[in-house]
Amino acid sequence: MKEILKILSLILALSSLFTLNSCEENGKETVSSERAIAALMEFAETSRQFSATINESRDKVDETSLQETRSSQETRAGSYPIVSCTNQGNGTWLVTCNYGETPLLCPDGYYRRGIVHIVTNNFFHIEGTRMTITFDNYYQKGDWLSTEYKIEGTQEVVNIGQNTQHPERIDYNCTVRNGRIIYNNKTVRYTETTIRSWSPSTTLCNNNWYITGEWVGTSSDAVNYTLKANSTPLYYRVCCHYFQDGILNVNVNGLPQFKINFGYVPEGQTPEACDQNALIDYPGYPFPIVM
Repeated sequence: MKEILKILSLILALSSLFTLNSCEENGKETVSSERAIAALMEFAETSRQFSATINESRDKVDETSLQETRSSQETRAGSYPIVSCTNQGNGTWLVTCNYGETPLLCPDGYYRRGIVHIVTNNFFHIEGTRMTITFDNYYQKGDWLSTEYKIEGTQEVVNIGQNTQHPERIDYNCTVRNGRIIYNNKTVRYTETTIRSWSPSTTLCNNNWYITGEWVGTSSDAVNYTLKANSTPLYYRVCCHYFQDGILNVNVNGLPQFKINFGYVPEGQTPEACDQNALIDYPGYPFPIVM
């Protein structure tokens, strides 16, 4: 009964937190709670999908050793795509990853199909490396999800060197231009300008990322948003599919600016290695909302 009451109180709180119905107010559209929450959920998934392509592209570039080699078709049985590397003659290499026409389970837990093109001038961990990633009829889906996402757009990742405050980390400028995620006949439009600090590890799951910057998008329901993480970076580990720390400043058209704290830990509990807890701090509301 206690859990049911908690859920009901959360639903009531969220319903009163946002405007209940979309309408025009002084020429400016207000947004319902359902549309606002759906837009934020889509952002979380969209950001996650593009983040996964950075990690996968890094691994595939390293595997080629930037030499003109081609893996054999038989490697698909070992959960690897067909990878080719072509020297373009101007100090760059084109690495093409063909995952085939049927979903292929990769080591990071994503099923992938289609083709990813990566143009790079060096390896991911080398300062000055610039990787440009584009997609050709490319889809991916986490093995924990029921939905497959088609990814479009251009993603650029530039290694700008060692982090000055945390020498164990490497900083990357990351931009996404003309980003689109298409799923279930819906389209999310997305751009990103961030700095991602990578704390590398010898094991995939212990690779840590700290992200600051800005995301701008339009949800599949035509809700526009701008999200910023500046004061406290968003933090996640590669094998945890949720942000574990950081504060996100949220601007959704038609709503006051509010904050989401991903570092929230329920009272009386210790932080978990991977959880979905977050806290909404909404201006004028008497208490924070746990999500």
